[in-house]
Amino acid sequence: MYIVYHIDSTQKLKAFDTAAGAKRSTTAMNRNAGSVEYAMAHESYYQTFVVHKKIVKNLMTGKDVEIDSNTPWCCNPASETFWSA
Repeated sequence: MYIVYHIDSTQKLKAFDTAAGAKRSTTAMNRNAGSVEYAMAHESYYQTFVVHKKIVKNLMTGKDVEIDSNTPWCCNPASETFWSA
């Protein structure tokens, strides 16, 4: 499995069975973006080297919490979206 992801946020955008499909998608997305903002990697490489841990402050308790760098904003305890029902 090959993953296409946003370089800065490490958010996983798409998954492909073949490297050719992932490369084609990455090239098209970068062309539309006007700069290199997206990359592709094998799933094991993505999980091991691209996604990293980051520390955020829990909005309700004020304590530091460790989350993955590709955690969506709605699942981040440092966001108001996470705490609103």
